[in-house]
Amino acid sequence: MIYEERRITLKRGQLDAFTEHFTRNVKPALTESEGEVLCTLSAVIGDPTEELLQVTRYPDIERWERAQSAYDESRMALSDSEDVRLLRSVSSRPKHVVTPDDMRAFYGHRRFFISPTDLDEFVEHSQNGIWPRIEAQGASILGLWTPIAATAPQEIILLTGYHGPAHWEETRQKPTLPKGVEQGVWTLGTKARTGRSDITIRTWVRLMRRLEV
Repeated sequence: MIYEERRITLKRGQLDAFTEHFTRNVKPALTESEGEVLCTLSAVIGDPTEELLQVTRYPDIERWERAQSAYDESRMALSDSEDVRLLRSVSSRPKHVVTPDDMRAFYGHRRFFISPTDLDEFVEHSQNGIWPRIEAQGASILGLWTPIAATAPQEIILLTGYHGPAHWEETRQKPTLPKGVEQGVWTLGTKARTGRSDITIRTWVRLMRRLEV
């Protein structure tokens, strides 16, 4: 599997028009190429609402190339710019089948930069330490990726779903055990969070809203 990350900056006031155009004209063509849109997100906190992020999964590079014909110049009236890169998954997420129950109304889009030699440790801390704790609190990890191109430092992209901004705040690391979280899960998550922080060179996050497309 390969993943396309498409970052779009819309012209002001064109969000509804973009959603309608994508649903009617682009998505059917992507489906013909076996492309699966995992999420289309609009910034809420950290960037203007015109900043969009879309992640689409393809079986292979050939079908990704075939799907590019869906993105014709008709979108130029809606957007100021687009930037595309290919990603690969580095963990057990995204799931092979992403169901409606896996989705959330809001997403934290977090970017990390680490040494390439720390990738396995980073994934271990995330997948087996931090994620069980926040998912016990109702969050849902959509995926963890890195660009296909090799870079140093290495960028890691994490998308975590929440029911809303207040839910996101509830899952922030607290000094006391949250309701509904087992002590062992909490202890392991706290240790993993420290370990991941120690190997992270820099990171930042923005909160985004999922669009229905």
